[in-house]
Amino acid sequence: MTCKNLTSPLASALIAASLMLAGAAVQAKDAPEPIAVDASFRASEQAMKVLTINDTKALKGLTKVAVPQFSVEFVTFDHASAETSGFAAAGRASVSAAYKLIGVGQEDFQAMTESLYADFIRELQASGLEVMSAEQLGAAPSYRKQVAGGTPTPIISDSAIVVAPAGMALYGVNRVKAEGSKNTGMFGALSALSNVGSAISGAFDNVELQKELGGAALLEVHMRVHFVKLTNNNKGFFGRISSTASVSAKAYPSITAAHMSVFAGPEGGHLSLKQPLTLDAAAFSDVREEATTAKDVAGAVLTGLIRFASGSKDSAEFKRFETVADAAKYREVVGGGLGLVREMLVARLKAER
Repeated sequence: MTCKNLTSPLASALIAASLMLAGAAVQAKDAPEPIAVDASFRASEQAMKVLTINDTKALKGLTKVAVPQFSVEFVTFDHASAETSGFAAAGRASVSAAYKLIGVGQEDFQAMTESLYADFIRELQASGLEVMSAEQLGAAPSYRKQVAGGTPTPIISDSAIVVAPAGMALYGVNRVKAEGSKNTGMFGALSALSNVGSAISGAFDNVELQKELGGAALLEVHMRVHFVKLTNNNKGFFGRISSTASVSAKAYPSITAAHMSVFAGPEGGHLSLKQPLTLDAAAFSDVREEATTAKDVAGAVLTGLIRFASGSKDSAEFKRFETVADAAKYREVVGGGLGLVREMLVARLKAER
C-alpha cells in the first residue's frame, strides 16, 4: 500500500468528523435560512442547490456500494434562555423556555427509519448501482469488528433518540454525530474527542471492508429532525439593555441536518444539507404549557422571598411547554420530508457519477 493510500483514509475521516461537528456548531449559533417544503418542492431539482459536496472524486465511476451506516436523530427536547444586563437601576431579567415533544416516540421513529432505509436501498438499485446485502456486510470481518466496538441503537438521551435499522450499531463518524447531543461540558468534550479518535481508527478498517466487499464503495448516512425553533430575543446590545427578557418559539417539524459520506478506495466525499428544510406544522395538534407542580410553586415562592429579603430587583422566569404531535400526521409529514432528502442524496450521487 502506498503512502497516499495510508494517509487518505485518515484525511477522509478527519474531514468527515470536522464537517459534522462544524455543522452542529453552525446550527447552534447562526443557522442558515431554512427552505419551506411545499407541493412545488422537487427533490431532483433541489439536489444541486441545497446539497454541498466537499470533493466529488469519490463519487466518480461508482458501480457497487454498501450501506454500513444509516441513522436518524429525532430531537425530543430543546430549551433556550434570554437575559437583560440590568442597565442603570433596573434589575436583571432572565427567562428560560423548555419544549418537549410528546405524542410520538421510539416506535414511531424506528418504523420511519426502517422504511426510509429500505427505500434508500431500492432507489440506489434503481439508479443503476449494485448494492451489497445486509448478509454480505455481516459476513465481512472488518464490518463485524467495527460493529462489535460500536454503540447499539437506539441511542437515547435527555434531548434526542437516535435510531438505525434493526441490528445496526453505530461506529466511526456516525457515532460521533449520534452521540453529539449528549456531549456537554468537559467530560462530554473528552467523549467527543474519543469518538473522533475511534472514527479515525475506523477509517483504515473501512479500506479493508471495501476490499472484503469486492471493491464496493461505502455510503454512511445520518439525518437530524427537530420540532421547534427557539429564538433568544435579547441578543445584541439593544436586546441586552431592554427591561424585559423573552424567548420566542415556532413549532414545526424540520430536517436540520443530513450527511452522506462516500468512501471509495482511498478517496472520501461528503454530501451535506446546507439549509434546513421546514415541514408542515400540521404535524402538531397542540402546543401547551406544561402543568405546574407543587414543587415548582414552592421553589418559585422561596426564590421570591430570598430576592425580597435581599432587596434584589432581578427577576427570573422559567416555563415548560409540550409540543403535541398527531402521530399519524407526524409520520406522514416527517416521513415525507426525510424521503425528499433521501431522493436528493440519490439524485446527487447519480449526477456526480
